[in-house]
Amino acid sequence: MKIQEKISNKKGNWYIVEIIEKCEPVDRNEKQDLRRVTTWGNHHLIKADSPEKAFDKAVKLGKEKNYNFINSDKIEMESIFVGIGELLPIYEDIEDGAELMWTDYGFISNRRTMKMPYEKRELMELIKQKRNKKL
Repeated sequence: MKIQEKISNKKGNWYIVEIIEKCEPVDRNEKQDLRRVTTWGNHHLIKADSPEKAFDKAVKLGKEKNYNFINSDKIEMESIFVGIGELLPIYEDIEDGAELMWTDYGFISNRRTMKMPYEKRELMELIKQKRNKKL
């Protein structure tokens, strides 16, 4: 039998937190609320003694990610922490195959349910596109 790495979660002190970030030009019209901005939801693993402490830790982490840069079009851009989108407690030990997140899609049609999964090749292509986009 193969020994697996495991992080004990007996204390229930692990959380997945979604940190929402956006990126837009520094020179922008703040009054234009319908402007388009590139937005990410980045999920982080957080260890904390309570949901409140996990939230505070995630906010600190998010604020540390604010930075400015010049893009390829020579425009000064700003990556900005927006806030926390999700805070999900993890109920199991963390190991290969552990359930870390779940979504309740509600009482929906079978047709919609059956359209949700991707084929392996589709997911591989999406990952490839995302990687290329970040480069």
